[in-house]
Amino acid sequence: CNLSIMREAKTSVKSMLFARKGGVGALLLAALASLVYLLTLAPDVLPGDPGEFQFAAWRLGLAHPTGYPLYLLLGSAWQHAAALLGVRPAPALNALSALFAVLTVPVMVQLMEGAPLAGAFLRRTVALWTGLMLALNLTFWSQALVAEVYTLHALLLVLLLWALQAAIPPIGPRRLRPRRRSRLAPRRLMLIALILGLSFAHHAMTLLAIPAVLLYLWTIDPRWHRLPWATWGKILAALLTPLLLYAYIPLRSGSQASPWLHQRLGDGTLTLYHNDWASFLNFITGRSISVGFYGLRQALGNAPQAAQLWQANFGWTGLTLIALGLVVMARHRRPLLVLTVTFALTQQAFNLFYAIGDIAVYYVPLYVVGALWAGYGAVGLLRRAWLGERPRHPADGGATEMRFDAVMLVLLFLLPVLAWSTRGERVDQSENHTARAMWSEIFAAQPSRDAILVSNDRDEIVPLFYFQYVEGQWPGLTGLHPLIAPDARFADIGATLDTALADGGEQPVYLIKEMPGLEIKYQLQSAAPPLVRVLGPRTAAPGIPAGRALGGLTLLGYGWEPAAEGVRVRLTWRVDHPLEQDYTTTVQLLDADGNKLAQDDSRAGGLYYPSSLWKPGERLVEEHVLAWRGELPAGATLLVGMYAGPDLQQLGPPLRLAIPRLD
Repeated sequence: CNLSIMREAKTSVKSMLFARKGGVGALLLAALASLVYLLTLAPDVLPGDPGEFQFAAWRLGLAHPTGYPLYLLLGSAWQHAAALLGVRPAPALNALSALFAVLTVPVMVQLMEGAPLAGAFLRRTVALWTGLMLALNLTFWSQALVAEVYTLHALLLVLLLWALQAAIPPIGPRRLRPRRRSRLAPRRLMLIALILGLSFAHHAMTLLAIPAVLLYLWTIDPRWHRLPWATWGKILAALLTPLLLYAYIPLRSGSQASPWLHQRLGDGTLTLYHNDWASFLNFITGRSISVGFYGLRQALGNAPQAAQLWQANFGWTGLTLIALGLVVMARHRRPLLVLTVTFALTQQAFNLFYAIGDIAVYYVPLYVVGALWAGYGAVGLLRRAWLGERPRHPADGGATEMRFDAVMLVLLFLLPVLAWSTRGERVDQSENHTARAMWSEIFAAQPSRDAILVSNDRDEIVPLFYFQYVEGQWPGLTGLHPLIAPDARFADIGATLDTALADGGEQPVYLIKEMPGLEIKYQLQSAAPPLVRVLGPRTAAPGIPAGRALGGLTLLGYGWEPAAEGVRVRLTWRVDHPLEQDYTTTVQLLDADGNKLAQDDSRAGGLYYPSSLWKPGERLVEEHVLAWRGELPAGATLLVGMYAGPDLQQLGPPLRLAIPRLD
């Protein structure tokens, strides 16, 4: 069954690329896209998800949920084949994204050539323009330069659109149509199911296409589901067989294949994947990562961001063509309108609700659909003259109209050319050696061979595992970051450091960079830059006892001592209740009449440990410097308070404190 489907797919792809005259143009456009991507391709290991894929694929290990088994298997084969030619694994996997993007372009061209709304020349010309618009789309282009999953997802999406368009049955006399069975060719349905199955084996976002596919099939043939049971068995086999690739996850989750999921932590192991059914289901559904969904109000608040992303990727001219394309498709009753609009609405709604930092890349499928709509808009703009309709200027035989359309074609092709010139610098990754430079500096600082290295940023830690398990550097280091596991031990940078200090045993703990604000909770010691040694929690005595409440805090004590800049005031807090906002602490020196003599305001906990991260039971020490020298007037006092937001909302009534006498 699957062999038959593969033969059908092979024949279809050959027909798509070579049978039509436009196939040569599509291949030339793919060659141009290849050149553009290679000139701007990232040449080295990368931070974040790309860096994770670079080492996970090389080792045939796991990446983050939902697993992406198809991508990792293809990526590993590609990396090892490239290694035979002397290409390092990191740039090789970056190049694979470019390859997927390049393959997407000719499929998009052929998809657009299937629009029977114009003559052959116009159809092919606009199809090439549509492919070029997609190839140079800002976000699509950026994802073609790094080791990411989105260009493969785009390739599978355009293949699905192409297969669905090709499945439209011929319209014959009503008396010749079967009344009880679907008119759709079973092999076409099997091919659609196979593409869907491969897409499911790659990215869970494929679920968003299911409502659109079902509605589309019903639109082109309400009896599409009336098939023999044997045919349904073949279709289900084509859909479900690729899902067997998810067996990759339990098979490659062990410490030999995925050592970064089983790091040393003191006398034990920090195991991030447990090989049982519950962990497997949580992994492939994404429940084992710390992401969620916004409420309705926040989702609606994300609408302006969505509009900005669309405008940045298409510009006002492109958006106008998209709107025109939707009108053209509606007027000509194109079945693809139902498919693409339903899919776009589902994907866009998901993007508004999905609470993830890099939401911009989830718009890649939308930009694929947007480029298709813009192509239809271009056809609607030009089709009158190229269809050979009666010219509006009979005196010159339509030459004026032809010249007008020629000018419009030139202007249309200027859009992607301008995108090339204006976006190239924004997406160019050809000089990106940032991750290697950062970690070379860290390794040069010579941390202890068994040290625990901590950052507040997952993206910064990820390249460590590439250097360890691909290049063999510093294998004894442990790398931690917040949310490395979805539990309270790694909820934020403070919890992560607490876990490292408590469970790390004799392993020394280092920050891989300075993080101002953490000194409020920890004893920090300078090491060879950029490293900072974390010795443990601050244990200094609170100084002058106070025992004064301020909102959810208690001021245990305070101190006052001369400093080079003036006077240093030290505040020791105990956290009694969580604080919902990031507060700023104000310390003011007042005379007996309440007049301000000096003041220092600073964000409590700085950038890296603001008050919204403080936990009940913690003892925190803030330091403030007042620019005051000389004798203090009689009756002078300190005022200590906290406020947040533009309206200066106070945590509680400010505290008035006596100033200690200095001997």
